[in-house]
Amino acid sequence: MRALRHTVLVLMLGGLSTAAGAADLPLGLEDAVRQALENNPAVHAATARAQAAGERTRQAGGFRFPKIDLMEVYNYTNNPAETFALKLNQGRFDFGEFVSTDPNRPDPLTTWITRIELLQPIYTGGKLSARIGQSKAMLGAEELSAAHVREQVTFDTVTAYTNLAKAREYLDLLRKARETTARHVELAEKYAAEGFIVDAEVLKAKVYLAHMDELVEQAENGARLAEAALNFQMGADQTTHRELERIPPPPAVNGDLDLWIADALVRRRDLESARRQLEAGRLEEKVATSGYLPEVGVMARYEWYDRVAFGNNNRSGSVMAVAKINLLRGGSDKAARAAARYQTASFESDIHRFEEGVRLQVQQAWQDLMTSRARHTTATAALESARESLRVREERFKQGLDKMIDLLDAETQLREAQVRELVARHDIALATYRLYFSSGTSLIDTILPSEEIQ
Repeated sequence: MRALRHTVLVLMLGGLSTAAGAADLPLGLEDAVRQALENNPAVHAATARAQAAGERTRQAGGFRFPKIDLMEVYNYTNNPAETFALKLNQGRFDFGEFVSTDPNRPDPLTTWITRIELLQPIYTGGKLSARIGQSKAMLGAEELSAAHVREQVTFDTVTAYTNLAKAREYLDLLRKARETTARHVELAEKYAAEGFIVDAEVLKAKVYLAHMDELVEQAENGARLAEAALNFQMGADQTTHRELERIPPPPAVNGDLDLWIADALVRRRDLESARRQLEAGRLEEKVATSGYLPEVGVMARYEWYDRVAFGNNNRSGSVMAVAKINLLRGGSDKAARAAARYQTASFESDIHRFEEGVRLQVQQAWQDLMTSRARHTTATAALESARESLRVREERFKQGLDKMIDLLDAETQLREAQVRELVARHDIALATYRLYFSSGTSLIDTILPSEEIQ
């Protein structure tokens, strides 16, 4: 028994160790996107809306089929006409009793009616077919909208992941710069003690070091906020710590701007969703027009009558065909048709504006990418120059040829060059992913392996 307990304990500890090890593994971009698609509430909400639209489509199609109702009716009355008719329906009419009493003042009568009723629409002026068409169009719109939300969450997750990587790299850069400044302060204190420089030079270095401490603290806060933003997109606790894998290079960008814009007008799921909604809106005029056309239906009813619930002392049935046409409704049908026409016109204007907005978004993402590439090229060259400048200033300071302010200026120039290069490099990635997203190119297909795509 003791050996068994020991074995179980070892297995439990081993499982906990494995779980802890898995939790400490660096988070890759693929895993971040996968978790976001699984846990982000926006994805769940969009999926539920699409499922609801599917049920509404089935609901609309169900109106083509017969409607069958079963009901139990209780009637207690002393109305002369109703009493006479209900006694007949119950099969309990007695002519002798009828002539021996006052038919104008009958005794109250209790009647239970068990009724099954069928209603089958035959022709509704096109209303049913239009409603079914609308529900199908809205189903397509919601499915496209759900797909767009998944892409939006993917883009937001990629953005948050990249921003966290950028914030962490910026923080590391500042910490190293702070270490360099601290070494320079120590060097300045040593030189001041030996009489090579005045104390004012040391004070300048210490002030600069304090400034670097402030920058490091600000960068730490920015990194924590970026980490919380990534957790938010992933649907996780915002205080969860994440170690990141090395950010992968952005996907390739081929073709020119006109091609990306043309693809966007075809691929954008949210734009196509709006077009499906426009299709549903156009059918509303057909629904309104049905008010001018006749409606035809068939009704069948079978009833059981008795003095007790669900009794069957007597029964009867009937079948009716009903046709009706609207002659006058105070102009409400005409107003409904005109309102549908104007609403459709407004949808068409919205779609046109939507398309222009898509063109602008793609153009902006494209220009941002081109600008980021140019800035990165310039920043890379400036970074090499700043590193060499700092090296020269350090040597001149050690030789007593430069003042501390010159060395600190060189440090500042190097730090600024490093920041420019860092920001431009990450902006290239962000602009690339933004171009993909704004053009409707699937980021899910781009980032996740094809076998994982649902």
